[in-house]
Order: sequence, then C-alpha cells, then structure tokens
Amino acid sequence: MTSTTAITDRARRRRQGPARRGGAAGVAPVAAVATTAAFAAGGLLTQTVVVPTWQGMEPRAFLAHFRRYGPITGATLFPIELTSTLLLAGATSSAVRRREPARVTWALATAAMIGTVLLLPIHFAPANRALLDPDFPVQDVPSELRAWRSWNWARTGLAVLATGLSCAALTADHPHDRSRI
Repeated sequence: MTSTTAITDRARRRRQGPARRGGAAGVAPVAAVATTAAFAAGGLLTQTVVVPTWQGMEPRAFLAHFRRYGPITGATLFPIELTSTLLLAGATSSAVRRREPARVTWALATAAMIGTVLLLPIHFAPANRALLDPDFPVQDVPSELRAWRSWNWARTGLAVLATGLSCAALTADHPHDRSRI
C-alpha cells in the first residue's frame, strides 16, 4: 500500500464515523442515548403513575409503602442515572476531541443529566431520608408529596431534555449513518 493510499484510506474511515469502524467509539454514544432515555422513561412513569398513587393513599399507608419500596426504586433508577451521566460525559469528551459538529449539543445533554444528579443532594436525599424516618409527622405527608412531585418534574424535565439533545447530537454527528437511529 502506498503512503497516498494509506492516507486516503484513513481519511475515508474517519468520514465513515465510529459506528462504521466498530468498537466502543460507536457503541458508547448509542448507549448514552439509551440509558438517558431509560432514566427519562423512569421519571415519566414515576410522575404519571407512582406519585399520583402515593398521593391517593392514606398518609400512614403511604409512609409504610414508601419505607418498603422507596429505597428499591432509588436503587433501581440511580445506577441508570449515573450510567447515563457518565456515558454522556464520555460522548461529550469524544465529540470535543474529534471536533464533531454536535459537541455543544452533547455538552448540553451532559449538563442536563448532571442537573438531575445535583438534585439528589439538593432535594431527594434529604426528602427521602425524612420520609423514611419512623417519626415523620403523618400530617406533613400531603405537603411533602406535593414538593416531591414538583422537584421530580424538574428532574424528569431535565432527563427528557437530555434525551432529546443526545438523540439530536447522535444524528447530527453522523447524518449519513442511519443505522445509528
């Protein structure tokens, strides 16, 4: 192979994008979109089914239910949230290094998911700890659930935004590679 042919071959592979070349560079951005969408779906399910169910329960029954199922729910969704954030950060880093067209869009998606993670210490960890406390005042359940629902709308909105942005970034970086969609 001549040096001109080798250079042309490398340039062609670079234009084809990481999905055509195979390997982690092609899989990681798709995994970032998938985990972000999974977390957003979990947030939407929580907002449209779980929280209304909680609000319809008698406060003592809710507290017993939350003590049993609240930690399991968090243990299910948090790893998805963290994985999404880390994969988006990796996709952003890769897009910046490669100077891909959608690097700012990847960064915005990452920032939105970092926002969901920041809501954990700001609201969810203290609120969930309070609801798990056996001495939590029963009369405070309705107002606490209203606050919880409002904060969770913010978290869900950020996750949905991150999903849309990451989908847009994935397709913008590889407009001719429809196998990624």
